[in-house]
Amino acid sequence: MITLGVVGTGQFASYFIAALRRGGYDGKVLLSPRNADIASTLARNHGCVVAASTDEVLAGADVVLVSVRPEHAEVALANLRWEHRHTVLSAMAGIRLDDLQALLPGVGDLHLIMPGSYIEIAPGPIPLYPPAPALMPLLSCAGNVVALPNEAAFNTAIVSLCASTWIYDLAHALAAELALHGLEPDAARALTLGNIAGPANFALSVPKTSLLDISAGIATERTFTKTGLDHLKASHFDAPWREAIAQLAEMLNLPT
Repeated sequence: MITLGVVGTGQFASYFIAALRRGGYDGKVLLSPRNADIASTLARNHGCVVAASTDEVLAGADVVLVSVRPEHAEVALANLRWEHRHTVLSAMAGIRLDDLQALLPGVGDLHLIMPGSYIEIAPGPIPLYPPAPALMPLLSCAGNVVALPNEAAFNTAIVSLCASTWIYDLAHALAAELALHGLEPDAARALTLGNIAGPANFALSVPKTSLLDISAGIATERTFTKTGLDHLKASHFDAPWREAIAQLAEMLNLPT
């Protein structure tokens, strides 16, 4: 059983560990003592062990999740006792593998991961680069691993993750509009979110079917669905979403 160490016991570590436990991982988890409140909560709720120091985490674990805020990485990771036996999972968005190798001298294997915070409750995709078959028993407890062929693809996956958060704001706007037309706010929220999760789960169940084909099969002539969809398409509803993705792609130096 893999012993997982955690350097950077913050929000990401909290939902990633919760997801692992939800999915059946019952191995030992060693937490760095920084962020004492979060560490103690994880120890109490998810059976983790708070180490006396970060070096103690590294001494006891072979796989180490590094989830330090990127702007604090250089200071937080300096002078630690990394060894070739260590496999590092970096959840520090924007820090490239080349930079990680400089920050973590002596580490055997380095991998990038970046799942969404919702995996604490429900399985979701876990972008991973480079692929790591040996880590599948661990990572698959938390969600559905999507092994990516290169670092550019991984950074594009980060953009997808950002878009998943934008959906909360879209759902809020839709629910608010429904509430103006007769629904109680709680019902509007439940219906809106359910009608986002449901179609997503259905589409995931038929991976070889085009998303547009699914839509066209439902939004047929003279239906309310098609009336609304035609209005959205005429208004180029996808334009600001595409523009936001393009903006992040430029920031990440992604190919166009």
